[in-house]
Amino acid sequence: MHATTESVRAMYSAFPYPSGAPALRQATDARLLLSYVERGRPAGRAIRVLDAGCGRGVGLIGAAVTQPDVDFLGVDLCREALADARAEAARRGLANVRFAELDLMTLEGLEVPSGGFDVILSSGVLHHLVDPREGLRRLSDVLAPHGVVSLMVYGRRGRESLYRVVRAIDALAPRELPLEQRLRLGRQLVESAASEAFTCGPWNDLRTISDVEFVDRYLNVHETSYDVPALFELVESAGLSFVRWAEPADWDIEALLPAGPLREHVKSLPRTRQFALVDELTFRPSLECVLAKAGQRARSSLAELDRTSALAWSPEALLRIERRNLRGAQRTESLSIQVRRRAPVALTSGPVARAALAIEAQQEPFLLDDLTKVLAENGVRADQARSAVLELLAIEALYCPHVAD
Repeated sequence: MHATTESVRAMYSAFPYPSGAPALRQATDARLLLSYVERGRPAGRAIRVLDAGCGRGVGLIGAAVTQPDVDFLGVDLCREALADARAEAARRGLANVRFAELDLMTLEGLEVPSGGFDVILSSGVLHHLVDPREGLRRLSDVLAPHGVVSLMVYGRRGRESLYRVVRAIDALAPRELPLEQRLRLGRQLVESAASEAFTCGPWNDLRTISDVEFVDRYLNVHETSYDVPALFELVESAGLSFVRWAEPADWDIEALLPAGPLREHVKSLPRTRQFALVDELTFRPSLECVLAKAGQRARSSLAELDRTSALAWSPEALLRIERRNLRGAQRTESLSIQVRRRAPVALTSGPVARAALAIEAQQEPFLLDDLTKVLAENGVRADQARSAVLELLAIEALYCPHVAD
């Protein structure tokens, strides 16, 4: 094992990461991720997901709880973190999760299912490898031809204010010192110094975070961060293609620039240059994206929608309904949809609101034709139903699963 890999393992063995309880993260729902690409998976077997660098299983267990029919394998280098993850999975009685200790730089000992993994999750891990290119290439090798990778790496531009604090701690407590001593001195620095660097950007919580988070963020023994061009180069070097951002709204140039000639000029630029501009002008401390095998194309569900199209409510969308109970009746007072961390979208009375209410309790995929018939009973015409569905697809409250899903 490489010396740097040993150092990373030693750090995370002393401070198993991440802290906190299991949580539901974005870009971890397997069926939603698979719906982003054109090629569907073979039917007749469970979806197989690899969490490459699961740590204490905070994200993995959150995903496994909400997807009980999906098979998850969590792998990590840190034995202590895996022990915590196994204990939590056992406490919850999860039968769809397994764990294995292995090095992502070699994948030696990895049990690869026939045909490869349908989905690979890699959040906050690849950038700690000795050679992220080789690590991502190896993950690409065990990905199914129809599969997708949900990847998060550190954003160089968005972390520039954080790196000022890292450099300040390095000046105070050189990296040759024991980690515990560096932690003590670093904590003293941020608790006592009046510095603008501590309140710049999204990192103004450094005085209150846990030791585990402090070590991972400010004392990490090895990491690589990326700007947009470097990310795309990394992806292409692994034989993969960029499908989309996990949250496209974060990279919407129309939300950054007002309507006018400048916005139109920017929209005429290649998409990588548009993304690079957003990266320079906003705080994007992490770059979260969905990848596929080279040659796989992003799927356009809006263009292909017809009466036999399958639809499903997105697991990343929340429908908020306020109802008032009256004597002998119930009235809906307000209705809104929130997708991921976006601002909620209020739905007024009309076909879109009626469509949302019609499918609020729907737990399985359904056909557009079936929804159209239900809405017709409430006075909504077929063309209005289709327009309502297109609007819900556009804001990603709905998605189109593949036939096997």
